[in-house]
Amino acid sequence: MPKWSLNSDFSLIHNPSSVWSYGSKPAGYHVTGMFSLFTHLDPEPKCCSEIVAWFGSDNVWYTHGLGVYYNTKPTNILMGSVMFPANGIATHPSDDGRFSVIRFTAPKAGNYVIDATFTHIDTSASHTGVYIIYNNLITLWETGLAGPEDSKSFKTTDKGISVKADEPIDFIVGVGLDNVYYFDMTFTRVDIHLLDLLENQPGFPIITGSIGFVLGIIISAILFHIYYRYRENRRNANVGYQVI
Repeated sequence: MPKWSLNSDFSLIHNPSSVWSYGSKPAGYHVTGMFSLFTHLDPEPKCCSEIVAWFGSDNVWYTHGLGVYYNTKPTNILMGSVMFPANGIATHPSDDGRFSVIRFTAPKAGNYVIDATFTHIDTSASHTGVYIIYNNLITLWETGLAGPEDSKSFKTTDKGISVKADEPIDFIVGVGLDNVYYFDMTFTRVDIHLLDLLENQPGFPIITGSIGFVLGIIISAILFHIYYRYRENRRNANVGYQVI
């Protein structure tokens, strides 16, 4: 059962990296907007170099806010009013309304089970919009976070959702109802696994069909045997009558 975890798979070198890529979508177009890759990774320059972030070509630390942030340490780190979880990833929208996007691209066709959580980690947090978008067309989930430590989760059913090879699923953070980007730092946890082939198949009907086939053969054999014995008994009875 192939599995992917956003936190443990985070790349400090490559974007995209394996199934994950980090980037943005334009303001007002979180569903159908063009996905733009972030281009460079920078450490925090003032106090907390253990915190790094992927930014676009027009952004650096403390400029537009738009980025995907990562705590490289196995312990929580407090940076100003933001508490970065150990080895955790956070996303933040831009001051001009652009959305921060983490994209998962399906490596092959199949049913994918998704488990995601978005949590405010700024003590001054107000409103933030979070979204999960499939293939730039379908909104799988849309909700808002309100206030410090607010947290919302999304999970598919155990059967997952059907995804074709190379189709994307976007995990998005944007400004919320207040349309203000300040304090929108949002911890983003995503775990995905691809169901095995046997898990994708309706196994019970297959078993039932096999049993039915075998039972049919057994019943047919029994009926044939009964008929054969009946014929033999009739023949013996007729022979006995003629002898008498």
